Amino acid sequence: MGIYTGTVAYNRFRVIGPNKKHGIAKLSSLLDPFKSPILRIDGSPKAEIIGWVRPLTPQDAEVMGEDAHWDISDCQVSSGVMLRLRYERRKISTSLLQMLFKNELAKNHKATGKPLGRQDRLKLKEEIAATLLRRTLPQIQFVDVLWKDTEHGIGTELFIFTSSKGATDRVLQLFNQTFSNELDLTLTALNTTAAWIESEDSDLRLDRIAKTEPTVFAQHVV
Repeated sequence: MGIYTGTVAYNRFRVIGPNKKHGIAKLSSLLDPFKSPILRIDGSPKAEIIGWVRPLTPQDAEVMGEDAHWDISDCQVSSGVMLRLRYERRKISTSLLQMLFKNELAKNHKATGKPLGRQDRLKLKEEIAATLLRRTLPQIQFVDVLWKDTEHGIGTELFIFTSSKGATDRVLQLFNQTFSNELDLTLTALNTTAAWIESEDSDLRLDRIAKTEPTVFAQHVV
């Protein structure tokens, strides 16, 4: 895991909101609706699935199955709360879709002697696309997030461990849906940086990252 070994690249955001502590039960209730469903190799008609999954933390003593219960208490580290986003993307071949669509149109025309109307054509194409998606293996991406804690209130900073703008945007969207809207939080971007951490204990690595000082306010994230 990149956070615990080697060079770490991340995007950093200030978390602005009410100076109030929220308990495990409250944060877990906000997290639950946005957990990622159990990964299925086939059977999914969705092109994209985004959700939270059980994070990897230094405290993990054994490998947990996806059906195992977890909540915010399983995400706690010395620096705050570790979160992990899983992004599943299924992509079908446009050429294959078009070829199968034309074949079905031809079969229908041969059977009925007349072409399908516009709405029926759209419905047919959507059905073929859904069938292909169910048979397509997903591409998986994980993004780890540290929600830095503070003694005086809710976590004050968010570290998103990726240099990808697309991955960062997905984390921000899910974090806002999960926590910001309910807790009246606002995220403001700080400087993007990297930390070189090679020999420290895993908890100390997180502590060092969490204590680095910001230098620039870059942009406001709604």
